[in-house]
Order: sequence, then C-alpha cells, then structure tokens
Amino acid sequence: MGETPREVAFCAHAVRQTGLFMVKDALLDSRFSSNPLVTLDPAIRFFAGVGLHDSDGEPIGTFCVVDMSPRILSEDQSEAIEIFGRQISLRLQAIVQRRALEQALAEKERASAGLRASEELFRAFMNASPFLSYIKDAAGRLLFYNRSFAQRFGVSEYAWLGRTDEQLWSRKLTKSVRTHDLEVMAGGKMVETEEHIRNSDGSVSSLRSFKFPCHDSAGNVLLAGVAVDVSEEVAHQAELERYHRELEDANDQLRKLAVTDELTGLRNRRSFEERLVMEFSLARRRKRELSVLLIDVDDFKTINDRWGHAAGDEVLRRLGMILRTTVRLPDLPARYGGEEFVVLLPESGEESAMGLARRVMQRVATEDWENQPLTISVGMASMNESLENGFQLVELADEALYAAKRAGKNRVVVHSG
Repeated sequence: MGETPREVAFCAHAVRQTGLFMVKDALLDSRFSSNPLVTLDPAIRFFAGVGLHDSDGEPIGTFCVVDMSPRILSEDQSEAIEIFGRQISLRLQAIVQRRALEQALAEKERASAGLRASEELFRAFMNASPFLSYIKDAAGRLLFYNRSFAQRFGVSEYAWLGRTDEQLWSRKLTKSVRTHDLEVMAGGKMVETEEHIRNSDGSVSSLRSFKFPCHDSAGNVLLAGVAVDVSEEVAHQAELERYHRELEDANDQLRKLAVTDELTGLRNRRSFEERLVMEFSLARRRKRELSVLLIDVDDFKTINDRWGHAAGDEVLRRLGMILRTTVRLPDLPARYGGEEFVVLLPESGEESAMGLARRVMQRVATEDWENQPLTISVGMASMNESLENGFQLVELADEALYAAKRAGKNRVVVHSG
C-alpha cells in the first residue's frame, strides 16, 4: 500500500497537536474508520502519537505507538510516550546543530585555504567569522585574535596582544588551557577540548575549542585555535539527559505496574499465572511438591454495602500485608481478583501448605479490624500425577474453596482428589 490520504492519516492529526494524540478505537472514530490501514492490513485499532519538532517549533514528524486491538493508556503510559517524544525531538535537534557546526567548520577551513596568502584578506575573513579565533606562540602569548574574540571578552582588538594565559585566566583554567596547548604543539595534531569560561556577569559559558599547530615564516611552532560557544548545546544535552532519566523512571514504573496489583502491592493475576506455569513445569520435571491456596474474604459484599468501598479496600490491603508477612520467601502471594487471593507454594506438600493456611487464618482472626471481625475461607490443593498443567491445580483449589463456603465458611478445605 502507498500513502494514505492526509485527511484520514493518523500522523497528520498527531503532528498538529501540542500534546499526546490518542485514538482508542479507530473503527469507532469517524475520522479514521475509512483509513485503509484500519479497514485492511495491518488493521490498526489503537493509535497514540506525539509530534516531533525542530528547534524553531516546526513539525518534522511523529513518534507513535499502534496496536491491532483497542486499548486505553494509563496516565503513566501516556506521560512516558510524551517524554519519549520530547527526548527524540531534542536528540534530533542536537544532531542538526552538530551537523551545522561541523559543516560550518568545514566551510571555514576550505575558505581559509584560499586566503592565507593575503594578510588583509586573512584578517577580513577572521574578523567576519562568528567563531573565536586566536594564535599563540610557544610561550602562550597571544599573537592574534579576531573581532569575535575581542567582543566576547569585552576588549579592543589589540589590548590582549602579547599577554599570556597566566595574565588572562584563573589559575585553574590557565593550567587546563596550558596543558592542552602543550599537548597540541608536542603532538603535532589537532585537539578538541571543552573549556568553561566565567563571564563578567558571573555566568559560565562553555566553549568548544579546536586547537592545532602551525608555523610562522621562520619555522617556529605556533598554536592556532578556533572556539565555538556551545553553551546552548550543553544545556540541551543536560535537558536531554534529564528527559532520559525521567523516561527510565517512567519505564521502571510501567514495568512495576505490569506485574503488581495497585491496591495491595502483591503480584497481580497475570504475574501469578506466569510463575504458575514455570513452577508446575519445574515440579513435574524434578518430581517436586507444589501446592496452591485459594483464599476468599467471607461476606465481603456485606462489608462493602455496610461500610463502603473504602473500608473494603482497606480490608484487602491489610489482608495483602498479612499474606506478604506470613508466607515463606519462595512462596508467591498474589491478588487473584476481587476479594480472592492466591498463594503458590513451591516445594510444599499438603502438610506444609495446611500449616501456612492455619497461620494466615490465625493472623486474620487476631487482627484488629476496624469495623467488624473478619474471616476467610481457604481452598487448598497439592500437585498429583493426574494434573496436566498448573491451571488444573488452581481449579482443584477453587473446588475446595467452594466446599469451604458451603460448609459454613471460616475454614480450610483440602481437595481430596
């Protein structure tokens, strides 16, 4: 397929917005329901994107995320996409600026080759240059500097001629500059350095210097330099690094949210089921024991109806804490859904699992609940040779839990299969 018409193109809409542009279900959105990318392969249903802009704020493209199924992003996911988009824009801007600088330096070098024969043309060129240019002798005395150099430091075009680094800069900066200068003259090669100069107003500017050796008519070694003010680039880089850290923090949060139940802090059902598959395979392969506890809060609906959902949430949070502080290190407690919890017990048979179930029930019974006493029902099942997968083990625990409910609640029932 070639290009899609602009009026139904996702990116054409995203690039015109200042923030995140999101389409939760393209088939239900009249703007995109006729888009061939929606109606045909790849059958896009979800789109989220942010515009990318150059340093002047002009749009240059989009960063987008698509899915073949409808979805709704969380606030953290949306923020992560926006941060990533800003980071890409800043990185693209930095690349453009660096290329412009490299191109300008290359053009300057080509131009200077044709002007060396004439002192007048040389000075005209150097004074017209936006870069800070200078020449020193082997002792570090300034023999020449251009108009940009003079204007940058607020002196006349001749006031600093003959002066050394020690007479112009701080002791720390002088040591750094002199070290680089001697390195260039001794090595005979260009050296790129970054130097930080304190301005008269107290601010600090970053100068990137390209220093290289040259010779006068008598064959004496001189040092020539071209410096570029890269303060803005340095600031952009710092901002880029900050956005990168924010993106990493956002990604860490997303990874945590993907496996954690937000209310209780326990693992969520998806994370539990992934671990269940792994532990079941390991137990069957190595002939190890494996048990599951399925726990349900008795009369939870009554708690919600009588005391409100906030009270119900507090019950679930505290029960999650009880499980987290009662299980063994290798055990995996998780919120299975609603008021149901599950505990996966690797290398635990029926006796060990029953011991844990009783300890949990004892903790629940002695806990100081705010509104009314709380009880739980527990269904327990242990691995046997007839099971084909871990989900069947959970089904057995669920049958035992159902039996505990029918028998009057507030008890543990072990599946007898």
